Amino acid sequence: SQGKHKHRKQHGTSHPVLLDVVDEERMQGKEWEWEKSGEYGRRAMQCGENLSKTLHFFGISNPLDIIWSHATNSSAKLERALSKGSSVMFLEADVNWGSCGSLKDIAVMAHPPSRTSDLTFQEFCLRVVEHNRVCPHNARVGVKFDFKDPRCIVPCLTFLRELAGSNESIGFPVFLNADVWMGPGGKVPQIQPSEFFAACFDIYPAGTLSPVSSWGSRSLSVTRTKGWTCWLKFQGPSDAASRLLDPMVLQGYELDHIDDALRTLPRGVGHVTFPVHCTMARVGHDAIIKLLEADERFTLTVWGEAMAGDDEWMFKTPELQGRIFRDCAKPGILSYGLTLAPLLFQRATRSLALTAFGGAFGLKTLSGKAVTDTQQVNEENERPDGTDMLRSE
Repeated sequence: SQGKHKHRKQHGTSHPVLLDVVDEERMQGKEWEWEKSGEYGRRAMQCGENLSKTLHFFGISNPLDIIWSHATNSSAKLERALSKGSSVMFLEADVNWGSCGSLKDIAVMAHPPSRTSDLTFQEFCLRVVEHNRVCPHNARVGVKFDFKDPRCIVPCLTFLRELAGSNESIGFPVFLNADVWMGPGGKVPQIQPSEFFAACFDIYPAGTLSPVSSWGSRSLSVTRTKGWTCWLKFQGPSDAASRLLDPMVLQGYELDHIDDALRTLPRGVGHVTFPVHCTMARVGHDAIIKLLEADERFTLTVWGEAMAGDDEWMFKTPELQGRIFRDCAKPGILSYGLTLAPLLFQRATRSLALTAFGGAFGLKTLSGKAVTDTQQVNEENERPDGTDMLRSE
């Protein structure tokens, strides 16, 4: 850290932004000026109210009751989610830097490696705003934006700020998610936590932080989600399928991942919802509980293809109740069908390897025993005169 504040040009003006979020001195109980300021306190307090505001918005008391539309990255899928009679309450959508038709170098709704879409970020937002304006009260939706490219963050948050106008927010829950930490088996994330937090606080503080490790997500009137990057070994036709191949290779979240997150979070921030992979969270149960114990306003947004054991963990673990959003897909049919082939192949390969090893070891042992047995048979069948009984017969 080089100073308590830094300034940079944004949107034609100079704004004080939080670039020194990662602050080791904070671990020693010291505070920065921005943390003491009335403006920060106001924003942090706003964050703290978000979980209850989000639940009130949908008229529910348990975040597990929220129904999600995952990867809502096309016009067709957005229309289905917003159609009359749809039960969807929350849209999850990926924001990447790419093109839409003749429009180039803009924020579009697409999941890597794709950088093309028939839906821009601005079109997506305008469609949701219009839907929430005209639909019945119980058909309104919230949005979780998963930023995949650092170039998207400032222009997208700026557009949300413009839509809000003189209001604090655009009028519905928004989770702002980005992979900012490296999680189990993950790669180094493209987005720095300090830059992400700075942009959220400076441009659209109404959002709920949802940071993840290059494992997983979090939540304000818009919620910021944070995440960790992660990687599932034996990636096959589906997420759940890869876990069927060999559950032993799956690494859960560890205490070091949680320590990294807690060390770099802005101090005093309110509701933060952390995106975590369903099985990795269950395997790393102790680390996840430590995360929730760090602040009663922290929640989880669980993603991935949930197996039966994952759902049991989510619905029956006492410490999770009232603090978990479930943005999970059902395991694909490939998880239980086509994956039997690679599963059998893997097991067969292991068996062959063990057989080969055992055979080589056993052959040496048996060959020694065979020589001994042959000598014994020859001795038993040898006549006193030295001729062979078997041959003579």
